[in-house]
Amino acid sequence: MARAVCPGLERTASGYVCTYAQRPINPFQWYCFGDYYECPIYIRSRGAQAKAEAKPAQTVQPLQQVQQTQQAVATPTTVTATARVEITSDTEDELIRSSEAIISKFEGSTKALNDKWRDYESSVQSAKKSWDGEKVKLRRYIMILEKIRNKYSDDLKEIEVRKSMGLIDNDTYNKLRESILKKLDKIDNKLKELNSKYQEIENVINQHYKKLLLTTVTPEISKLKLSLAKLEEMYRDGKISKEIYEKLKAEIEGVIS
Repeated sequence: MARAVCPGLERTASGYVCTYAQRPINPFQWYCFGDYYECPIYIRSRGAQAKAEAKPAQTVQPLQQVQQTQQAVATPTTVTATARVEITSDTEDELIRSSEAIISKFEGSTKALNDKWRDYESSVQSAKKSWDGEKVKLRRYIMILEKIRNKYSDDLKEIEVRKSMGLIDNDTYNKLRESILKKLDKIDNKLKELNSKYQEIENVINQHYKKLLLTTVTPEISKLKLSLAKLEEMYRDGKISKEIYEKLKAEIEGVIS
């Protein structure tokens, strides 16, 4: 059974031409074979007539047969440089080659995407594991710096008391105060910077880790879902308070949702 071919499609020595658009065309990427009545160029060219036409029947007379009939009554002087397109084995081979070319192109692209995704998974997991270990030390260092800052604040209060009791003169007080304030400002600014960068790194790594958990079946996500189910059971049985239940549930859902 022959396929319907757009009446505006012609094949020349240099390739395919759309006579409606008056330009070369690739029929394998357009509507030319079978669905030409849905083609916007065909509809625009034929106007109201195209809209009124019914969908071509599937039992269209083979185009090759029509051409053979026309050629039988034509004289050699009536043969033109163009010929109506027919569905032949050459056309099928060209369709197959074009299809295989597209498949080949995207097979390579999808393989590259899979390789990049595996690299991404590995990078996220590695960064998360390393950060979880290092941030414990970082938090400890920050806590020590906070204690030092608090000590400077206490030192300021102490020299205020000493001055008010007459234990130090104004000159000594001013020198001590200036020295302590300088140290206090330095460590206070550094603590703000460290805490800000700590939170920024924590947020970025957690965002990527959540994305990874949502798109990948991992032992971690399975473990977290199991923990959530156990938490629900413990709360139903009255083994934990509502406050603890809501706090832990929010932490777990914050990772897996």
